[in-house]
Amino acid sequence: MSTTLVIVESPSKAKKIQGYLGSGYTVHASLGHIRDLPSTKAEIPEKYASEAWARLGVHVSDGFKPIYIVPAGKKKVVSELRALVKKADRVLLATDPDREGEAIAWHLVAALGLKSGFERMTFHEITKEAIQAAAQHTRPIDYALVGAQESRRIIDRLLGYGVSPLLWNSISSGLSAGRVQSAALAALAHREQARMAHVSAPYWRVTAQIGNQKLFTATVLGVSGQRLATPKDFDPATGQLKTDALVLTAEQAGQLVTFLKARPVTVLSTECVPYSTKSPAPFTTSTLQQEASKALKLSPKQSMDLAQKLYEGGHITYMRTDSPSLSDEATAAARAVAVAAFGQGAVPSNPRTYAAKAKNAQEAHEAIRPSGKVFKAPETTGLASDELALYDLIYRRTVASQMLDLTGMKTTLILKAGAVQLGAIGRTVTEPGFTRLYQDVQEGEGEESQVLPDVQQGAALPVRDAKAEEKKTPAPGRFTEASLVRALEKVGVGRPSTYASILSTLDHRGYTRVVKRQLTVTWLGLLVSAYLAQACADLVDVQFTAHMEAELDQIAEGALKREAYLTRFWSEGFARTIAQAPQRAPSVPVPRVPGAVVTVRAGEVILVMNGRTAPLPVDLVPDELTPEVAADLLVGKAPPKRPAAKRSTAPRKKSGKTSSTRATRKKSTT
Repeated sequence: MSTTLVIVESPSKAKKIQGYLGSGYTVHASLGHIRDLPSTKAEIPEKYASEAWARLGVHVSDGFKPIYIVPAGKKKVVSELRALVKKADRVLLATDPDREGEAIAWHLVAALGLKSGFERMTFHEITKEAIQAAAQHTRPIDYALVGAQESRRIIDRLLGYGVSPLLWNSISSGLSAGRVQSAALAALAHREQARMAHVSAPYWRVTAQIGNQKLFTATVLGVSGQRLATPKDFDPATGQLKTDALVLTAEQAGQLVTFLKARPVTVLSTECVPYSTKSPAPFTTSTLQQEASKALKLSPKQSMDLAQKLYEGGHITYMRTDSPSLSDEATAAARAVAVAAFGQGAVPSNPRTYAAKAKNAQEAHEAIRPSGKVFKAPETTGLASDELALYDLIYRRTVASQMLDLTGMKTTLILKAGAVQLGAIGRTVTEPGFTRLYQDVQEGEGEESQVLPDVQQGAALPVRDAKAEEKKTPAPGRFTEASLVRALEKVGVGRPSTYASILSTLDHRGYTRVVKRQLTVTWLGLLVSAYLAQACADLVDVQFTAHMEAELDQIAEGALKREAYLTRFWSEGFARTIAQAPQRAPSVPVPRVPGAVVTVRAGEVILVMNGRTAPLPVDLVPDELTPEVAADLLVGKAPPKRPAAKRSTAPRKKSGKTSSTRATRKKSTT
């Protein structure tokens, strides 16, 4: 009887697929990649050891030919696979259906010495039907996909080995740079620098509680025809008023409250307009990470680890995808769940279809959805804890994508009390649509979510209460892990599978910390970003990085040759930039502290001011370095401690270690 060897990436996947294929098949795991570029001098093969280029692992002047080795930790699995190959009549390379998986399949061919009798087996869900169909419908290896992955790996190696030493010489050993992590760091650094430069301005907001039985909130818009100032009326860099809006004093605000409490308001106008919210698209990798972060408080890495388990357990389709589209059978399954739960009127007459909005999206895969032709209800899966929570989120989002839109009416009231004008906005829902099952976690709509009374123009309404609140213009908000992923995806930086590792790398290097679920750049991160902006400007330019992603896509499609691209990128570009880069410590000015700069000396991040220096505490957030804090530091007084930050890769609900101000790490070029 003929025997077919099926090679997958993980043991848990191998066990499940073995059960679906049965006798005649042997399923074994490669445990991920089995070949890579040498990471240490000792791993360089002897025949290349004397070559000057060998430390790179890439022969740039010979068509960018890489040196591939089987790492010591993978020699045993390669030996086991070779033994299984000898017993098999056919080999199916069933690694993941993406570029990385295609490259692993190609490396398996080389490492196992396969000359013929091998084919590529791909699937997007681990169900009996899908696995058996995949085993019958195989294809050759897609060498264009392999070329794109290899180009990415070579670029990462060249940049890592080229730029990271610049950081070691200028800042401290063990730091790293990369084509995507550096662009992400720059986005975070720009936001923190805007916060550091922000000057808050005070203003007053006056509101009134109005109505007979059900009260609603109205906000004072203006007095005597002059509009009250809001944050947009102030210059963020100076805190000065830049328009002719009225800024109330505390006394004027108090007088306004007294005035409103003493008389009713009159309805000047009322406007009702319909509004709608479209049902959300099924999850892609990035939108799953974003929503799991908001709804479940999971980091992108945690989300991807859980999704991997759900995929390997046969619960969801492949979790690395930037396509929100559903197959016909998945669309039918989602509609069936909605109809069973809420009736035929819960879904539109025609199925909904979705297309990717991201600039560099690829539509080859389906969205992330429950696997199979019939979706299992969360309570029937046997899952528990975070795995159940994530499956439930995916299940509800997929079904909701085929339900009706939310519709309602938005009402705007303009009110008047003497020379004072007020406004109120409210919403009422007429058709809850998909929100019966699923609601995105968003910032509260506040007063816009209130229900306003049905009143006519000219009607008088009593004022039950009024209050004045002193506000300060807010600094630009920091990114959360979810919003950074959304921002990177929007400009085309990175791929679905890279976002979790980008955030983990930034955290591991000590460039970022998570404080109250916000991504805060450390002083070390600001210094690294400042140096890269000066020495390798393209590396921190999101547009340049996005263009690189687009060119890698062209290689994957066969429209661009690997060697031509690498020559233009490296030999005619970055190699020159790196050779000319300055090697001196960067410095970052502190806008709120005149004459102060932050720099690095002997691997330690320090404050320099008026000829004096002081080390910066590990938990001092950059935009909290005020003149008072600086003065305390320079005389050796520590500022008040803040709560320890969570690492983005820490287990849920547990605090991890904070990054060190001392920029010393184990050397790495990843």
